[in-house]
Amino acid sequence: MVADRKLWLAFVVAASVFGPAGSASSADLGRGVPLAEPAPPPSEWQFSLTPYGWLTGVNGSATARGHSVDFDASFIDLVEESDSILALMGFVEARKGRLALFTDAVWQDLNFDAHHTVDIGKRASGNPFEKFPNLNVSVKANLNLNAQAQMHYQATIIQSGAGYEVAKWSGNGSTTAVDVLAGARYWNEQTNLSLNVSGNLTADITGRARVSTADIVRLVLERRGLDFSSRKGKIVQRLIERRFGNQTQLIERTVQIEVSRALATSGTGDLEWVDPFVGARIRHEFGHNKDVMIEGDVGGFGAGSEFSWQLVGTYGFDVNVFGSTMHSVVGYRALAVDYSENGRYGRNGIDYLQHGPVIGAKFNW
Repeated sequence: MVADRKLWLAFVVAASVFGPAGSASSADLGRGVPLAEPAPPPSEWQFSLTPYGWLTGVNGSATARGHSVDFDASFIDLVEESDSILALMGFVEARKGRLALFTDAVWQDLNFDAHHTVDIGKRASGNPFEKFPNLNVSVKANLNLNAQAQMHYQATIIQSGAGYEVAKWSGNGSTTAVDVLAGARYWNEQTNLSLNVSGNLTADITGRARVSTADIVRLVLERRGLDFSSRKGKIVQRLIERRFGNQTQLIERTVQIEVSRALATSGTGDLEWVDPFVGARIRHEFGHNKDVMIEGDVGGFGAGSEFSWQLVGTYGFDVNVFGSTMHSVVGYRALAVDYSENGRYGRNGIDYLQHGPVIGAKFNW
C-alpha cells in the first residue's frame, strides 16, 4: 500500500508540473507558426534606356528651291561649325518574352560648308553678221567663277517599331538571339542654304571691217534724199568714183566687258515624311554583362522617301564609375535617306549618308 501511495503521488506531481507546459505547447502548435506572405512575382516586362551621343559625319547633296549643293563634312568639321552635335539622342526598349517594343529619337542641329557646281558648258554657233560679208568679229572670253555655300541642317528623326524573336540558342555560357523588326521612321528636316556665286566674265571683242569710202559717201547722200537714178545723181556718182575710186579702209575696234553676279537662296522649309521599314537584329550575350548587337533595316520604298537604310553595331560592357557599375555601349551607326519634293519655288530634297561612332550608357530595370 505504501508503495502504491508513493507511485500515485509521483504521478500527480508529474501531472501538475508537466501538464500546463504540455497544454501551452499544444495550444501554440494548434495556432501554427505564421508564414511570411509570398513575394509578388516579378513583372515579365523588362525595360532599358540608353542615352547616347552620335559623333557623326555627313556626305551627300541637298537641294533648296532648285539649287543643289554637295557636301562632305567630318565630325571635326561639324564641331568647328555647329552649335550642337550630341543633343537629345536616346533609345528605349520594353521586352516581354519574345516581343520587344522600341523607340529611337535623334535631334541635331548642324552647320557645315558645301560646294556648288556651276554648269558653264553651254556653247553657241552661227554667224550673226552674215548680212555684212566685209565684217569680221572675234571674241576672246575668260570666265572665272567662285561659289561658296554654307549649309544649316536641322533634323528630328524618331524611329518606333516592334521586334519579335524568331530564333535563340545557348552554349558555352553565351546566348544568341535573332529578332525580326518592323516599324516606321518619322523625319522632320529643314535645310537652309546660303549660296554666294560670284562670276567675273572678261570678253575682248574685236571687230574688223573693210569699208569702201565711195560706198559710205553714196549711203550718206541717199539718206539725205539724193536719187542716183536721176541725171543729177549720175553726175554725183561719177564725181564720187573720180574722187575716191576703189579706196577701202580697215576699221578695228576692241571692247572689254566685265560681268559679275551674286546669288543667294533661302531654305527648303520643313520637309516632313514617314518611312515604313523592315529589318533584323542579332543579339549575342557572352561572359558576364557583355553583349554585342548588330541591326540593319531598309525603308522608304516610295511611300515617304525614295529609299532609306540603316546599319548599327554596338558592344556593351560594364565599367566601374565612382564605385558604381555602369553598362557602357560603344559602336558605329550609319543612316542614309534619299527624299525630294516639288515645292512652290522649285525642287527641295536631300540625299545623304550620316555615319559615325556611337557612345552611350544603358540602364536596365
